[in-house]
Amino acid sequence: MPDARGYLLPGERQILLHRYAPVLVLFPELEQQAPYPDEGDAIYTMRGSYHPRTVEFFLQQATIRYHKLHLLRRLARLLKPHSLQDEINAVEAAISNQRIDEAMRAYQDDPRYAGLTGEAQRSAIRTRLVQQELGKRIRGFDLSLYRGNNIGFWKHYFELLAQTPPETRRSVVYGRLIQGRAPLDQALSSTEALLRKGPEQGPHDVRRSRVALQYWFHYYYDDWANRHEGDWEVITLLLELGEHVFAQERELDEATLLTGVQVLDVGYASHEDGYRRLWADVQKTAAGRPIVYIARGSSASYFAWEIEGYAASARLSVLEKAFSLPGKLVRGRRIFGRRWDARFSARVTGLDPKNVDWVPADPLAHDRLSDSPDNTLERLVPAPCQGVRRVPADGPGAGLDGGTYRLETEDLFWLEMVHEYGVQWGEDSPLPGAKGPRGRSLARRTRERQEIHQLAVLETHIERALQMLSIVRWNSEHAIPELSAALKRLRPKNLSREDGFPRSARLAIYTMWAWILKEHPEAWPGGPGLRLSLLFRGLLYPGPLRFIRRQPRPEPLLARKDPMYHIKAALAQVRMARYEAQQLGAKWDNPFAWVRHVCRADTFYYGKKRAQQKSRDELLPLLDCVDTEMSLE
Repeated sequence: MPDARGYLLPGERQILLHRYAPVLVLFPELEQQAPYPDEGDAIYTMRGSYHPRTVEFFLQQATIRYHKLHLLRRLARLLKPHSLQDEINAVEAAISNQRIDEAMRAYQDDPRYAGLTGEAQRSAIRTRLVQQELGKRIRGFDLSLYRGNNIGFWKHYFELLAQTPPETRRSVVYGRLIQGRAPLDQALSSTEALLRKGPEQGPHDVRRSRVALQYWFHYYYDDWANRHEGDWEVITLLLELGEHVFAQERELDEATLLTGVQVLDVGYASHEDGYRRLWADVQKTAAGRPIVYIARGSSASYFAWEIEGYAASARLSVLEKAFSLPGKLVRGRRIFGRRWDARFSARVTGLDPKNVDWVPADPLAHDRLSDSPDNTLERLVPAPCQGVRRVPADGPGAGLDGGTYRLETEDLFWLEMVHEYGVQWGEDSPLPGAKGPRGRSLARRTRERQEIHQLAVLETHIERALQMLSIVRWNSEHAIPELSAALKRLRPKNLSREDGFPRSARLAIYTMWAWILKEHPEAWPGGPGLRLSLLFRGLLYPGPLRFIRRQPRPEPLLARKDPMYHIKAALAQVRMARYEAQQLGAKWDNPFAWVRHVCRADTFYYGKKRAQQKSRDELLPLLDCVDTEMSLE
């Protein structure tokens, strides 16, 4: 690896992305078999489902939704909106060479541009500037059809497939690699590494030996209970690069690079959360590729086939509850030969068919790596009830048939627009379940990263105060003169002056000072002032009698006289605040945290007692995969 900073080169990134590209198991994409018709029983039937397509396939039908401030400056857009290409051309024309030169210096330590030189680097930076300016204009995209018209979307989808050129309609999976940015120095703690890099590093507080491979699937429509235009789903593999990878002074070939890679955890996204497994517990093909089971309609990703399906849940808003109330009176009941369901009431946990994610059985269930988990029940599923596979392929025909997809790792323009600049994909509905997916805006992500950096600064100050006091011997019953010097930088005004006093940590610092000053006023000569004194007293003596009460309410831990205890308690609170701040927007902005800390353990696998294997005769009635009544014929 010739990059002196330890960043992977473009060729090495391509090797990893192609090596671990997943195999998708989906319901067939057949026009006569819609995922969820507007009438009938949504049971486990062999219905069709949307397959991942290019972003351009969606954009060719979408209209631009501008930012309000941009529209105020250009009211003519209301009457005559520009095409997307016109907006891109206008942005490109406004970017000067001087601005590109400045951006190249600003992004010189960004791992995404490692190994790029000359015109290739300049072109990549120019693309990023185009995205930045475009993100200031475009807020999202809408399709013309009404969200909720499932059959209308399905029919229109196949009309578009027939009219669209092959290169635009092909099945595509977008792969991107994210590398940690903290230095490789073993002596640095995570906090010190974060401070060395600065606030732009944000939540990627991991060493450069940690790599996240993300594979994003873009679907034209979400046909599940929530029903929204467009959908982005993702799986993430966390890798660890061995030390000998960084010791090489050349670009590594595939064999050398892969021998120095260890796959750790794997996370599959499903609805608002996801599930994770260790790499050893992931179903893999004989070629060592992870298998992803795609749920019908919702396009959520799962690790294995289950005949019972996966009970899906989501949070209900007040509006959804209000809309769903009339429908609950007849929900699930068969009236006039039809089973009725409220449109906005399906986003709850339960085994109602509309709230279950059904995944298809793998048509090649015997194609497994020797040490890969197996599902013998899946092997009994007859051919008419099995799904289809899509596997990664190269060449001009990749993704044009029903069994392959093209792995796109270079043209990530629109994926980055969602990820980096929060562009919304689909209708901006007031109903939470009806909104299209979106990332986090640049402004919001910048604020979050600044807060993480401030918490790291504060954490370092507390650690240094503890180090200074650790060499002092004292008796907590007497004055401790050393407290003033050790805690001086932790006074609120000093922290604010150094931009190291975020709101999320203020209560912890105020509480620390309140209890320390109660027993050791020498820690702050001259006192904290009237405002802080009243604030501290309110923390010590909560309730309406705070200014009369002389003794705190009995709390044995907080009432300890040892100042070290209160400093350590504040440190724990600050660390927890930083940890929580690093989880925000994790799927889009911090895949390391999403897989390791946010994704739940796969409860459908770990600790689950498998039911006794059913015979073929018992299995067939449960599948009920042949359904002509619900088809569109």
